[in-house]
Amino acid sequence: MRGPLDSARALVSAARRLYPLDSPIAAQLGELDRRLEGPLRIALVGSVKAGKSTLLNGLLGERIAPTDARECTRIVTRYHYGATPSVRAVLADGTPALLPARRQEDRLELALHGLSPAEFERLDVSWPAPGVRGLTFVDTPGTISVTQEASDQTDRFLLPEEGAAGADAVIYLLRSLHESDVQFLRALHERTRHGNAAIGAIAVLSRADELGGGRLTAMVSINEAVERLRQHSALQGVCETIVPVAGLLGAGASTLRQADFSVFRNLAARDPEETRQLMVSVERFLATRDEDLPSERVRADLVDRFGMYGIRLALATVRGGIDDAEQLSRELLRRSGLEELRRVVDVHFVQRQSELKAHSIVLAVHRLLRAHPVQGSDEVVVMADEHMAGAHTFAETRLLGRIAARRLSLSPTLLSELERLVGGRGASPEDRLGVERDGASAEELVESAARHLGRWRELTRNPLLDDETYRAAKIAERSCESLVVTLMGREQRTAINFG
Repeated sequence: MRGPLDSARALVSAARRLYPLDSPIAAQLGELDRRLEGPLRIALVGSVKAGKSTLLNGLLGERIAPTDARECTRIVTRYHYGATPSVRAVLADGTPALLPARRQEDRLELALHGLSPAEFERLDVSWPAPGVRGLTFVDTPGTISVTQEASDQTDRFLLPEEGAAGADAVIYLLRSLHESDVQFLRALHERTRHGNAAIGAIAVLSRADELGGGRLTAMVSINEAVERLRQHSALQGVCETIVPVAGLLGAGASTLRQADFSVFRNLAARDPEETRQLMVSVERFLATRDEDLPSERVRADLVDRFGMYGIRLALATVRGGIDDAEQLSRELLRRSGLEELRRVVDVHFVQRQSELKAHSIVLAVHRLLRAHPVQGSDEVVVMADEHMAGAHTFAETRLLGRIAARRLSLSPTLLSELERLVGGRGASPEDRLGVERDGASAEELVESAARHLGRWRELTRNPLLDDETYRAAKIAERSCESLVVTLMGREQRTAINFG
């Protein structure tokens, strides 16, 4: 059975045969073909000061993306894995340039050599960061930025009039649900939608600790706010799910060192009332003079990297029994929501990257052929339509969002099974069927998939199902059918190999 990337390659190949090899259109098609071989591109998008760069540093596991208001934050910047650190620029006229990058303590410093952000098309940063291996993350200027030029750069990158969008998937950061956020998400969905498919999009309620007032219980109240947002009518259909994240805490936890743990442990050992008074505000934490306290420089570094919420949480966690840096890092990561975001990114984007990349390229081919028709292009356009109409994985990811929003009238047992079957816990057949890898034979897996298919097919015949639950059951039925076909093919290949 041909996969989505094979289908996309065939479409690009068919389109290239329609145009002379030296034409600009042929060059565009060649670039689309090369992009199919590249990594999945995930863009972080949101208004200015939404916390994009801070969240990106958490996902990368290093402080690479600049988080201040300097010029480089107003340029589209792509982060790739590379054994050797380097920063390359592509200027607006297409000229490449190598930029110096300096490591300042625990962060990367970029210099633009006196050029203005308007003179750049993008920056490409290669870095041996663990969180970027096999992916390309893209930091974009704010959608409502301090300059119109910066906002326009994000629009051109994600919503081009021609060619492929600059990303295959989007993490959209919300500080609240503002009308401008809804408008951008709708525009993104409409511009990238065709048939059953659209760009992958999840939302993050960012800077969650600030929204919760920096209290130790901040994430509890934020989770309640997220539940309301998941059911908000304005977001239905334009993003797949919403995740709350305290980005600064997550980034700090990702880079927590033994020296940090020692400082937290010493602070936690102080008299609780003295510590409570010390932690009333940033100003008091930094300005208090006490020879038993860490230096003001060390305290300022903690505030910069963890925020007051992160410091309060670290002290409470250490008092609760955490006794080394690795344990503290893991616990703070869990509390930040960053680990859950990584899981959601894996399920919605990474495990479906073939479909997402193929959609970006097929949609670009479709638009190119419609804009520049030649003899034979209509047939290739029909092929592209058929590809995008049959993209079942996008229906699955939308359904995962509806499951998270608790919009289906199913028992907890059936909801759990549904989430698993449509890929919410992994995209492999074993993950979908809830069995261990190598824990069942190909024949047993086929039988399990067939049983699931029968159960969900029977459920679709229930006349009492509401429309939304019926549609969910039909998606599950289609997923089970695909599982049966995939596993039967695997069984036949196994029989051939051993026969």
